[in-house]
Parts: sequence; C-alpha cells; structure tokens
Amino acid sequence: MKSKVVLTAIGLCIAFGVALADTPGETTWFDLQNCAMCKNMTAQAGLMEHMNWENHVIGAGMMMLTIVDPDYEAAYATAMKGMQATGQELMAGKEMPLCGSCVAMGKLIMAGAKMENLDTKGGHVMLLTSTDPELVKEIQAYGQRNIDEMAKMVGESNDAPVHEGHGH
Repeated sequence: MKSKVVLTAIGLCIAFGVALADTPGETTWFDLQNCAMCKNMTAQAGLMEHMNWENHVIGAGMMMLTIVDPDYEAAYATAMKGMQATGQELMAGKEMPLCGSCVAMGKLIMAGAKMENLDTKGGHVMLLTSTDPELVKEIQAYGQRNIDEMAKMVGESNDAPVHEGHGH
C-alpha cells in the first residue's frame, strides 16, 4: 500500500499546465520527500499507509486508480487541495523541486494529453489519454515506467507479474 498511491494524486492535480519542460536535475523517478507535489501526500499522517494505488496501461493511454480507506478520505482531500495549490504556484512561475514522474506527467499534459478524473464509491480514477497515436505511445511508456519504478521501489522482481497497489 504505502507510497504506491502518490502517482494517482499527482495525476489528479498536476494538470494545471505546470511549466516543467526545463526542470533540471531529475535524480529519481519518485521522490516522496523532496518533490513539491508528492510531499503533499506524505504530509498527511497515516495517509500513505491507508491507500492502494494501481497504474494500468490502456489502449488510449493509461489509467490510475486510488483506493483510500474511508477513515482517511478527509486526509486525502487535504492532500489533493495541497497539490492543487502547488500546481497553481508552479503555473504562476514559482520554481520548486519535482520528481521525474511529476516532470514527465507535466510534459504529457503540455503535449496535449487529456486528463479525466472520476470519483467513485470505491475510489478515485484518473485517465490520461489521447487520440494522437504518437502521444498515446508516450503516455503508455510513462504508465509502464511508473509500474516498473514502483515495482523496484517495493522490491518486486520484474520477472514476476506486477500486481500494482498491493506490494505482492
């Protein structure tokens, strides 16, 4: 469970057109402690331990699914508001450290990827899609890298099927 959910929250909030194209020094794909977007999630006590995150490559791009334990929905909402505020600051030109995943997501949005957010009774869904075949390939590559990097982060072998969001 733990930090696997961060990408969904980033996906839900980074669509504010953040100017990320020239963000220097990508050192890590996920940086939960230093990334201005990601740390909104880790700032909420207990939230990361009470969420599941899944990332799926789909025909038109990718889908991220976040499931939050009901007792932590308020903390999730607070984190999302923080991420929205961070996105607005970035859009206004404020420079902040961002992880590789956030930079890549921003570049996809700026390239024209369409983001749709859906809240369901069971969770939160973010679709990142395009009708441009080349952009679809880029979105799918981004989604696959998220899957691969998360597997590395939680110590899963790339030889085994990855069952995102549950650490096994």
